[in-house]
Amino acid sequence: MTVATEEETAVPCAMRLASIGFRVQPYKRDEALSAVDETVRRMRTAPGCARTRLLADTEDPNTFTVLSEWQTAASADDFFASREFQIFKGIRILLRDEPVIVIDDVRSRVTRLLRAPLP
Repeated sequence: MTVATEEETAVPCAMRLASIGFRVQPYKRDEALSAVDETVRRMRTAPGCARTRLLADTEDPNTFTVLSEWQTAASADDFFASREFQIFKGIRILLRDEPVIVIDDVRSRVTRLLRAPLP
């Protein structure tokens, strides 16, 4: 058993964290991001999806990652096999490379407050 303090909380969980990394063609950036935005909206309303974020790379303005948290492996698998995900699959011609999806099995999560040092 983990003892929670004010500064740290350990939460037992079993979830899937899916990350999809991709690079867009610079001249197709707006078109690709429009399709990705639609995929993210659909993902957020999918059964079992707890959270979804689109992240931009600070070093390469054409590199992005979609991060999503899923309550179960089945809910993640169902979405990635669904018609709802077909929009993302359809943008591959707008990308520089094949997108890569990584699915991690998360068994626990530790949340800590970041505090400024005392003067």
